[in-house]
Amino acid sequence: MDTTIDMSVLLDEFLEDAAEHLEAAESSLLLLEKRVNDGLHDEGGVTLLLGNLHTLKGNAGMMGLTPLQQYVHKMESVLKQVVDGSLSLTSNLFESFYSAINSLRESLEKLAKNSAEPLDFSDELTLLEYLVSGGAERNGGISYGREKKDDFGYITQKSNTLKVNFEKLDDLLNLVGELVIQRTTLLAFEAKLKETVKDRAVIEAFSESSQLIGKSAADLREAIMKVRMLPVKVVFQRFNRLVRDLSHKHGKEINLVFEGEETELDKTVVDEIGEPLLHLIRNAVDHGIESPDERRMVGKPPVATVALRARHENNHMIVSVEDDGRGISIEKLKNSAVAKGLIDHQQARALTDQEALQLVFIPGFSTSREVTETSGRGIGLDVVKNAVTAFNGMIDIDSMHGAGTTFTIKLPLTLAIIASLMVEVSGEVFAVPLSGVLESIKIDKAEIHQVASGEIINLRDRILPIVRLNEFFGLNNTPTTEEMEYVVIVGSGEKRGGIIVDRLIGQQEIVIKAMDDYLGPLPGISGGTVLGDGSVALILDIGSLMGKTGRGGTDGGL
Repeated sequence: MDTTIDMSVLLDEFLEDAAEHLEAAESSLLLLEKRVNDGLHDEGGVTLLLGNLHTLKGNAGMMGLTPLQQYVHKMESVLKQVVDGSLSLTSNLFESFYSAINSLRESLEKLAKNSAEPLDFSDELTLLEYLVSGGAERNGGISYGREKKDDFGYITQKSNTLKVNFEKLDDLLNLVGELVIQRTTLLAFEAKLKETVKDRAVIEAFSESSQLIGKSAADLREAIMKVRMLPVKVVFQRFNRLVRDLSHKHGKEINLVFEGEETELDKTVVDEIGEPLLHLIRNAVDHGIESPDERRMVGKPPVATVALRARHENNHMIVSVEDDGRGISIEKLKNSAVAKGLIDHQQARALTDQEALQLVFIPGFSTSREVTETSGRGIGLDVVKNAVTAFNGMIDIDSMHGAGTTFTIKLPLTLAIIASLMVEVSGEVFAVPLSGVLESIKIDKAEIHQVASGEIINLRDRILPIVRLNEFFGLNNTPTTEEMEYVVIVGSGEKRGGIIVDRLIGQQEIVIKAMDDYLGPLPGISGGTVLGDGSVALILDIGSLMGKTGRGGTDGGL
């Protein structure tokens, strides 16, 4: 397996972090010197200095900067001799550590200018060895050479990075969200003005100001979002070690490949996507990938491939985990579901392949007979689905027995502000996340058919279950003589269905407001938003709504 990790994306962060650790180490050294000069024994000061150096050493090792790592390790060794009492903190030793910090700063500056710059600390290591051996004390001191002009250049050094608590960015985004709400209020007010005010110049001036405010709010939102965006590589790279360890443990050879690592995603989503990917990759390695001998027997190369891919698609991020392993046996899935009492034989026969694949997302469902740490294709997959749907995402699965499996996750670029289709039902306004909207249609009431499991429609030779929102939420149904119905076709994973509404209001960007925990589970609801007139609209949970329709329609039909 190719375990090479591209560290270039981490270099700037390492240099910034290393500079902070050097500054902290220097502060600890100054305080330690003062206390020693005052005749105090400060073991805690030495420990604090050791802590900063130890972190720097670990980070340097992770970046593959071996000379820097070895030099800091030697500094640590000297300090440990001070802690155990075999070495005294003399003025020469303090001077050598100040000189060492200067040398480390120089090396960081070189790396910042040229990441391929070779690092050499041989002279500095020789000096430390000389000090530890007592040579400086025997020979009456040591010369550190003429102080370099730029030894204190770091004091005036400018930084291009400003560390900001992420909560402050959240606060800014919330304020932008309020601007979006007020912008919607202005649009509603503008519509009223056109009906009541006859002075065209006033209306045009108001409209122009409203548009400028809208543009400024959009630009501000975009600027804040750019600050919050991180390349998905920071998540992908974490899995190199996981795959390496799991493949060794299970005696498999696996090549982990990445595509689209530079694709950027909101930090909130980056933080959340790690757990679903962890479960998918563990299941792929443990259950999806065959042993080298099995792969040879079926004509496959002994080294398997697990691919992590990311790309942008409209206002969404698409992340997929693909393996070229044994795939999922549809018959085995159905038999396991029947054996566990999840479905009966008749239902199993009626399931399409795509519907059968959705069985792996049932809590606790697994086809693996052997219980291991990572178990089979199904352990933890309900966690994956719950995590993805929690932030208005969708997950699809595609598998071919003997050829491999692909899980595809579709996520919004941000969790704070989303595009939605606003609809009206019994006088109430609801928001349908556009990430799950496939199309909107108007059909004749006669096209809606009643079956045992509920109501269905036939759309382009595909049978789709439908949900009447007024009945789902227990709203008063206003009698109408209309012979046509508005239906919003939505999808969640492989499930497809329709939502019957009274009126389509239009698309709108909304600010997601979480529901309080004390409300408990709210079927069909994922959150709320404040509209321009100050009223509250509920955001629909498409996955939950489709789950209430029984067996949702799929691409293969029913």
